[in-house]
Amino acid sequence: MIFLLLIPICDFGQSAGMAEKSMSNYSQNAPAAAAMENTFTSQSVDQPQVGAFQKRGMQKLKDFYSYLSIISNPNYDKTLRENAKNQAKQLFYGMDCKVNGSPVSNFIDTCFYVYKGVEWKAVDVSIIQNMTTNANKSDTTAYYGELTFKESKNGVQSGPKKAEIVLSKSEKLFGDNRREVWSIYICSIE
Repeated sequence: MIFLLLIPICDFGQSAGMAEKSMSNYSQNAPAAAAMENTFTSQSVDQPQVGAFQKRGMQKLKDFYSYLSIISNPNYDKTLRENAKNQAKQLFYGMDCKVNGSPVSNFIDTCFYVYKGVEWKAVDVSIIQNMTTNANKSDTTAYYGELTFKESKNGVQSGPKKAEIVLSKSEKLFGDNRREVWSIYICSIE
């Protein structure tokens, strides 16, 4: 009987030790978290940071096509498809961006009304132009780059396509505070 009473005590001691260790890890990671926050809120970004954002831009392109698969599948719940539409539109730098020559909003809305589901994918995504500031653009606080990829619809791949990606500051809400942070967006797909 005494043995059974000691098990919870020993277990509590281990849990307390684990919590202490977890707090220790948090303290050690606090400087890294502060450095990450500084990356997102700094006035400019250095080349390794631009490269990391550029990789995130490649993932956003793939995410866009994953959203299109949800949007264009009439077998899915309409609310799910509407939410995917909204999420897909937020991946773009603005509603004046274009996909295959059409304004992004029109293109996405058209995909919503297909009668038969389409499985979309962005495949063979790679960088053809590293992100840099562009003197020809009016916004010099942004970085621009280009990706190349193939669009796959139900397994049939297109020829090479291009996507412009943009890294710029945008205002985000963090609790009750608004802060300007670096964000990566898709600008155009042709």
